[in-house]
Amino acid sequence: MARKTRMGKLVVFTFLSSFIISLKVIPMYIDLTPLEEILPQRSQVKDISTDQSAGAESKEITRISKNTQNSEDKLTNPSTKTENNHEHVNKQPNNVSVTKNITHQKSVSRSTQPQILIYHTHNRESWLPELQGKASADEAFDSNTNVTLLGKDLTNKLLAKGMNVIQSTIDYPSIVKNFDYAKSYSYSKATLSQELSNHKSIDYVFDIHRDSQPKDQTTIVFDKLNYAQLYFVVGKENPNWKETMKFATRLQNKLNKKIPGLSKGIYSKDHSSGNGKYNQSLAESSALIEIGGVENLLEENYRTISILADVIHQIWHEDHGSTLS
Repeated sequence: MARKTRMGKLVVFTFLSSFIISLKVIPMYIDLTPLEEILPQRSQVKDISTDQSAGAESKEITRISKNTQNSEDKLTNPSTKTENNHEHVNKQPNNVSVTKNITHQKSVSRSTQPQILIYHTHNRESWLPELQGKASADEAFDSNTNVTLLGKDLTNKLLAKGMNVIQSTIDYPSIVKNFDYAKSYSYSKATLSQELSNHKSIDYVFDIHRDSQPKDQTTIVFDKLNYAQLYFVVGKENPNWKETMKFATRLQNKLNKKIPGLSKGIYSKDHSSGNGKYNQSLAESSALIEIGGVENLLEENYRTISILADVIHQIWHEDHGSTLS
């Protein structure tokens, strides 16, 4: 009996010893990674909501960049002819940044509307040096090479300054049945009325012409370069002719400050010496400008257009209480 008891104790002891030994041996064969090492440190945990919003923001930035690029591509060739022979030109002002906050949206919206209208009552007026086989002033007219080129140049130079311009390039002799040169201002009045009705945002209106005098009476030399001189015509039979005169005077003073004698003067006319109205009753800030003469070169006219664009830009900012960009 005592022997059986001793044998039972030995078996139990042996079992317990084997169990204890196994506990010490198992970790040698199994790589148990501590729990704290399975979980990432706080600095390694990504905020999923932050990543999602960042992704959305990244997509939005990409979209804006593409839109901006598309806009820039369109602006490479901003002029487009419409079916009614009007050349409508619009450009986002280059001094407006897409990063402006929401409080500036109203002014940005306003500035994207047309601000200036350029048109041509006598659209075929041209220059003898630019035409082939024509020698007299009465022949200095052309359906392609004409004062609409000056209007286009003025348009482009104002666009480069961040302004928005509409230019009418209607060729009246080709679209008006039984065209009568003496009724030119009636034809252009219809154009002007329509554009002012369509674009309430227009501030200034310019009717660009070419004078018929010879070169020695239409040219000035400044810094060894020839400039085509210009002058203004104000119709005294308009009820607001004094306001029109003030506008012309401001333009002339600033032009002559830049180049003395660039403007030859302001001529007021009634029916006894001309049309008398010149469509100026439709807009107070309206100017009829005779640029250069029948013998001036295009490049001489373009130099003058550069100065005129600077002055128009300056006056517009003065009138709207803003600073030049």
